[in-house]
Amino acid sequence: MHHTPIYAHPDGHEITVGQGLLTACTAEGIALSMPIGPDGLAALGAALLEHATTAAQDESERAGAALGTDLARELSALRGRPQAETFRAVREALRTLTKLEHPDSAAGGFAVAIVNLLELGTANLPRCDEGADK
Repeated sequence: MHHTPIYAHPDGHEITVGQGLLTACTAEGIALSMPIGPDGLAALGAALLEHATTAAQDESERAGAALGTDLARELSALRGRPQAETFRAVREALRTLTKLEHPDSAAGGFAVAIVNLLELGTANLPRCDEGADK
């Protein structure tokens, strides 16, 4: 009976396919098999690809959020320093952001991390009284 490994985990777990069966086997040798045909394999493959893409997008979003959080900390530490240093920090963060996989997801995570900072900053901007000049 020939089974083709389609996934082997470093810990010894394995998934194989063959003889019309999809078999998952633990490192200890406990196996679970289920019948699967070509259409089932194709549907499973598509679902796994979609899940892998979603997982990669989630990872990119987390990476973008971490980058935004790091930038917020850096900007806070640069308070009172020359503006060129602040711009350099923002430029480097944006440059790094553009290199992350799944840019839309990464940008979303980044935005979530810095929106509160921007809202707080704009709320604390000095206000001009309209009638003060008169």
